Amino acid sequence: MIRLNVPSLPFLAALLGLLFPGQAVRNGQLRQVRELVFSSEFAGVDKGGNCLWEGRVEGDVQGRVTIALRQVESPFEASNPVWHVRSRWKVEAASRGRSFKADLEGMVDWKTGASQLSGTITTGWMKALRGR
Repeated sequence: MIRLNVPSLPFLAALLGLLFPGQAVRNGQLRQVRELVFSSEFAGVDKGGNCLWEGRVEGDVQGRVTIALRQVESPFEASNPVWHVRSRWKVEAASRGRSFKADLEGMVDWKTGASQLSGTITTGWMKALRGR
């Protein structure tokens, strides 16, 4: 079993920070975004050839996360421990108002389990706040 478990990575907080660096808006008031963390397990490959990871997200958003991950380089680079990737995140929050989808790109280090990705929330929570 392959397991990607990154409990200390402030990944989703960085994602939300793309919209409001270090802050979010709640009831019209700016506030700090707490760290959001995830853990996931490899769940197979989808019809498009993406590696699927499923797991949990905790913090300001609690619920299920599904990550579709695709290596950008050629298959010859797959043996390297660090991949340049594109991914689609789907977060199904316990509180439906906090569910969202995001398209992200960056690097995954399979040896250390760390990832550094950035991108855009395409639907759901925090999407409506863009441009305000």
